[in-house]
Amino acid sequence: MAEITIVGGINIDIEGSPFEKLKYQDSNPGRINLAFGGVGRNITENAARLGGDVAMVSVIGDDQMGQAAKAELEGLGVDTSCIRTLKGRNSAMYLSILDDRNDMELAICDMDIIDAITPAVLEEHRDFISGSKILALDGNLSEELIRCSVDMFKDIPIFFDPVSSAKAVKAKHCLGGFDSMKPNIMEAEILTGVTINGDEDVRRAADRLLEKGLKRVFITLNKDGVYYRDEKSEGFIRPADDLNIISATGAGDSFSATILLGSVKGRETEEIARMGMAAASIAMESSRAVNENMNIQELLRRLTRNV
Repeated sequence: MAEITIVGGINIDIEGSPFEKLKYQDSNPGRINLAFGGVGRNITENAARLGGDVAMVSVIGDDQMGQAAKAELEGLGVDTSCIRTLKGRNSAMYLSILDDRNDMELAICDMDIIDAITPAVLEEHRDFISGSKILALDGNLSEELIRCSVDMFKDIPIFFDPVSSAKAVKAKHCLGGFDSMKPNIMEAEILTGVTINGDEDVRRAADRLLEKGLKRVFITLNKDGVYYRDEKSEGFIRPADDLNIISATGAGDSFSATILLGSVKGRETEEIARMGMAAASIAMESSRAVNENMNIQELLRRLTRNV
């Protein structure tokens, strides 16, 4: 058993970028990059790199890439005993083609395998999950599974990552079953009905979420940082002026990982928010979804200088 159990997807991300302007219906010389991704997997990797005791519940296909993704997590110390291999299925894959400006031209996603994480899978691993101090749910999971998790694990704090405004809707009717959540502005608007145009609107949205039963809320504000709120405290934390931003892609997943770590260690909400901002600053210094330089020593160093 692990202190933190994360239920979510594991993806194989394949990205092609041409050296010159794309030529349609033709072969284009360029570069192809392959990486492991998925919101649940990325949160898991970040938490492991930061020293967390982490397990993952997920599914992969019986292909080399899926097995490699699982092996990488094992190498980081993640408990992968609840990651199923499904015979005759491909692992989840996301194939994107960029143009010569590195903007996405088109993409094909084959993500249906995540729907194989069913209530029956949760039931199979009920005892394992029940031994955790916190359970995290990836917003890519089905609405049925999210509702089932809330009903099945009432004695465990549950963290929910909405992932996107479209997927946040799936959790709208079971918000009271979550302990904590990290929506961005658009997701917070969807979940609360509050139109956010400034700081006071952010406060109203967070209040609305607490009224629905959440204990902790972290509303991320893009370049303006984060707003944290619980029953006793609230505040805005703004980013440092000297951030070295290569890509913001992995910032949210790294922040989610610190919420999980801070929660199991009994940290106050403000401290968790500051940890999240420090982790995000590390994440943005890499083009990868998870920065290989993510570690607890660097996070603590940045906390001491108030990044």
